Amino acid sequence: MIHNIKSDDLQSPIICRESKQKHYIIRVGNGKNFKNSKYPFWGLKNCHLSLVKKFKEGDILWFLTSKPNGGIFIGVAEYTCFYDRNNEPLIQINSYSNKEQNWEGEDDWSIQIHYKDLYNTEKQNIKAIIQGAAVIFNYETIKNKIEDNLYEHYSNFIYYAQPKIF
Repeated sequence: MIHNIKSDDLQSPIICRESKQKHYIIRVGNGKNFKNSKYPFWGLKNCHLSLVKKFKEGDILWFLTSKPNGGIFIGVAEYTCFYDRNNEPLIQINSYSNKEQNWEGEDDWSIQIHYKDLYNTEKQNIKAIIQGAAVIFNYETIKNKIEDNLYEHYSNFIYYAQPKIF
């Protein structure tokens, strides 16, 4: 259900969604390979599979650069599914090589998280410096460490912006 709510602080309406969508934050290093991606998916190492399995279709993925690269969100998208390269040892049907995805390096990004409706958020300069070595975060558990409200930002992106076309 969507409601238009007038806020005293804003001239434009805020869209609120009543849903069970969870928001996840995924670190993307310097963001270069993320930006160069030819297809709408991001790769993670196999050690993150248990966390990726918790994602549900329709969950929201926020892509965050590392602190030395600004600690800014460079994209937000809606999760659709994942594929594991290791499940396609002979013929790759649903997964792609790093070269096919236009990524630099030979790292084993075997877990491929697919998404749709990717919005470029870089120009909004939404920052988050999150301590620790984790790559995936549930926004709900760390939202008090991030100054901006990602729920409101997402509502505004889907209302005012156009997603990237792959």
